[in-house]
Amino acid sequence: MSARVVLGGLESDPFMVNVGVKQGCVLAPVIFNLFLVAITLLFRNRVLPADSVGINYRLDGSLFNIRRLQAATKVESTHVFELQYADDAALPSHTASGLQQKLDSLTDCYQRAGLVVNVNKTEVLAQVSAAQTSVTPTFSIAGSNLNNVHQFTYLGSILTEDCDLISEINYRIKLLAAAFGRLFQRVFLNHNLTVATKVSVYHAICLSIFLYGCESWTLYRRHVKPVEAHHIKCLQSILGVRWWHKVPHAEIRQMLTRNA
Repeated sequence: MSARVVLGGLESDPFMVNVGVKQGCVLAPVIFNLFLVAITLLFRNRVLPADSVGINYRLDGSLFNIRRLQAATKVESTHVFELQYADDAALPSHTASGLQQKLDSLTDCYQRAGLVVNVNKTEVLAQVSAAQTSVTPTFSIAGSNLNNVHQFTYLGSILTEDCDLISEINYRIKLLAAAFGRLFQRVFLNHNLTVATKVSVYHAICLSIFLYGCESWTLYRRHVKPVEAHHIKCLQSILGVRWWHKVPHAEIRQMLTRNA
């Protein structure tokens, strides 16, 4: 395949393109997946199971209609070497030496495939228990040190070194307020729409943004209170209920059920 570059209205001479796919090509996703699978398999062959994160699980029978394992001792085991989502990769490890070895192996596999790890976008989050030392080791890729951070965002969720959900919940509350505010005038204050329609829009747009990734949350009472408070506040705005009316939360939910 040949291509040209347009700069300042002038076209360059044609040159050959030997890598990549055409933009919009239907084969691009398939080729991309095959490419990443090949790199992943090459990487996993170099990593020891001890440097990965082991998981024991049991099937409940709802997946692929597989028969549920009744005995408590009948469990399946697997190892998580890396978490790959498109071009975003996360490398979990229990030890610092294991993580550095995985970084070196992954970098070498990428280089063999013509890819380069962006050191500026690669960060290290150390989750250390209270009984362990608080000194965070230094990790590097191709001689460049990586930044150690206290929290970072991965796939839209905030991960912290203390595994607390306060930062994630506060971030979700801001997203809920922003989405609710954009729809407030045209939807939730629109007298031509029924309450059932407004609630459906709230569930489809606002609530889905608010509870994104909640399947992995471990909630405590200090986390549930702000989540419940902002959810009820949005429902009060939809129903036209004010705080001085002193309507209990259970009654607000019943009002939504009657108007559904």
